[in-house]
Amino acid sequence: MMYQVLDKNIIENEIVPNLPTPKRGFSPRAPLNQIINCILYKLKTGVQWEYLPVKSLFEDKVLSYQSVFYHYRKWCISNVWEDCWIQLLSKNKSKLDLSSGDLGSVSKVGGHF
Repeated sequence: MMYQVLDKNIIENEIVPNLPTPKRGFSPRAPLNQIINCILYKLKTGVQWEYLPVKSLFEDKVLSYQSVFYHYRKWCISNVWEDCWIQLLSKNKSKLDLSSGDLGSVSKVGGHF
């Protein structure tokens, strides 16, 4: 059984449309939603790349952790994650309640920060 970090529909509708289409080279061997789910699993759990449980994160074609990292790194360099975050915030800004946000603080103790 495949472990899902986010619902497949959320990944398909909110993240995949923000991914750049490859201009050349090969298409991914696994569905994009499964690659994204694997990346989200890594980010959520903090597991080291080499210990990603790829066999439980892919349905049919299992990618190596190196292939998953390749996609993650490529999308980081092209700002895909930041663009997705901005798109999600823009799309859902009416649902955000900013009246009780806590951005943290720095307190001065003994003359040091």
